[in-house]
Amino acid sequence: MAEPQPSQEPKPLTEQELRQWLLALLSRREYSALELKQKLKQKGASAEQTADLLDWVQQRNYQSELRYARQLIQAKLHKGYGWFYINQLCAEQGLEKSLVQAVLDELNVDWLSIASEAYQKKYADKPIVDYQDKQKRMRYLQSRGFDGQVIQQLFKQL
Repeated sequence: MAEPQPSQEPKPLTEQELRQWLLALLSRREYSALELKQKLKQKGASAEQTADLLDWVQQRNYQSELRYARQLIQAKLHKGYGWFYINQLCAEQGLEKSLVQAVLDELNVDWLSIASEAYQKKYADKPIVDYQDKQKRMRYLQSRGFDGQVIQQLFKQL
């Protein structure tokens, strides 16, 4: 039988090691400050270290909430998600509503065309069979985050 090994907790990383680790993370993709806080906590960083490291990466523009918001919103728009879905996702990522709205205004989003593309991708040119089928399609668009007004406009065009 193998002898039980004493539990060895990993030693806490130094501030320099945490900085290098953060830079390696940020070199691969954008992260929100909230995501970085969570990852630093998992690495064993104290609250003070976390605050200092986040300030350090933001001062050097290695991490930017604006850049992250743009990337996230553009990715979700490209995948055919609506305003409600995007707002909820951004709130979960710790992004401020004013920042999200500023990015959406900057992008000048045409929600009707995005809803139309999402609808065409899912249903192509299949005709609506009955009222239940129409409701099902409307619920699909609603689950993608489009509001009732956009959905009604889309169905008027169909």
